[in-house]
Amino acid sequence: MTRQHRTYKQIKQEFSPEMQAEISAGADRIRTELKIISTVRQAAGLTQEELADLLEVRQSYISQVEARENITLTTLINTIAAMGGSIDLTVNFPEKPPVQFSQIETSFLFNKQES
Repeated sequence: MTRQHRTYKQIKQEFSPEMQAEISAGADRIRTELKIISTVRQAAGLTQEELADLLEVRQSYISQVEARENITLTTLINTIAAMGGSIDLTVNFPEKPPVQFSQIETSFLFNKQES
C-alpha cells in the first residue's frame, strides 16, 4: 500500500487560523534568533563595516554570514573574539547536571594557534 505524501500547505490547512498564526510567529522568532552574528554585532554596537575591519574581511562577507541560517562554531568564536567578547557554553541533558564551559574562545584559539 502506497502512502500519499502531503505538502506543508495541505497539512497547515488542517490547523485553526489561530494555530497557523502561532506557528508562523514561532518560525519567524526562530529565524531571527538564528541570525546569531547579526544579533551579537548589533549588541556590540558595531556596523557590518566595523566588524569587517576587525575580522579583516570585506563587508559583503559579513552580510553573507549574517544571512545564513546556520554558522560554524569556528565562525562564531572568531567573530566574538574579534569583537573582544567571550563565550560561555552550557550543555544541558535531561535529568543530569549541566556541563559548563567558560571562555571557550580562549581554549579554541590557543589550540588553533598550536596547529
